[in-house]
Amino acid sequence: MILEKEYKEFDELMVKNGDEDRINELFGEILEKAIEVLNEKSENKEFLEYPEHQYVIRALFEYMLELWSEREFNEAKALGYDLAYMVNDENLKESFSMFILGLLEKLPIEKFLDIYVNPENEDDKYEMFFMSFNDEIDELVIKHRDTFKKEFSE
Repeated sequence: MILEKEYKEFDELMVKNGDEDRINELFGEILEKAIEVLNEKSENKEFLEYPEHQYVIRALFEYMLELWSEREFNEAKALGYDLAYMVNDENLKESFSMFILGLLEKLPIEKFLDIYVNPENEDDKYEMFFMSFNDEIDELVIKHRDTFKKEFSE
């Protein structure tokens, strides 16, 4: 799988509280490769397949969360739409769509995670992602449904 080796090293460094400079350098390399794969798939009118591209998807998702934490709502939202469109897995598409709703609401990421996300995944297949949401997410679905549909189709 693409980026599996790099993420293995990254995860080991994170667990061991490894060298921060190396962690940042490695994530930069991971992200660069992930964006390259995303662009290649987009140009070829192909999708990111799960689990084949799970580490590419993970890198892009983590970058979306990083942008969001820096309050770069538009950039994070654009990446979220890319993920919702380009990932060929309905469960992940739905999950990424819920995160886009939080971005449309312009909530701080911590607040979104606290209120709307259930951190317990019910399916080990998706252990790298948040897949379960609390019922309160329905409020955002109703509030932002039309905007989401409009922006997603652009």
